[in-house]
Amino acid sequence: MALLYEVLAAKTELPLIKSLLSYISIDSKKHAVTLKGISDSIAKTKTKPKDCEKMLGEIWYITGDFRKDIARLERIGDDELPELAERLTVLEGLFGEEYHVYAQLKTLELMAKEVQQIYNVNMEQLKRVFSTIIEDEDRHREVLGDIKKIIAQKEQERVRKNSLKRHPRLG
Repeated sequence: MALLYEVLAAKTELPLIKSLLSYISIDSKKHAVTLKGISDSIAKTKTKPKDCEKMLGEIWYITGDFRKDIARLERIGDDELPELAERLTVLEGLFGEEYHVYAQLKTLELMAKEVQQIYNVNMEQLKRVFSTIIEDEDRHREVLGDIKKIIAQKEQERVRKNSLKRHPRLG
């Protein structure tokens, strides 16, 4: 997701929207680093990056399709932003759900004392880390909602200005 937001920010023309998308990108990069550190600490797994497609299922395909759609766009103007913000909001919700389910699953798997001793993992700390990421995902959805409002306001202003140009007596 971090790369997706980074690409969106680079292609977006409006400075405020660009900075909000960059903010989410940076946050998502922090999540990736944190999750990688957790994975390296507790999971002696044989899972390969290519297995992500199978594990994430529909989210993997939705994200891939979205990335392809964004790659086709040279610049992202005001008219594309509402639909993109809506799609991003849906994706954030899906990822938030995945993190929540993953955290619950891993918590259950790692509850045994032996695992805690072997890996020296404090389950409450892990729970807090995942809770923070889930809260960040909620905040991302809020920021995307703000983006939608900004776009709607700009559109209303554009319509008002066009109306005044066509009918100067109204102003």
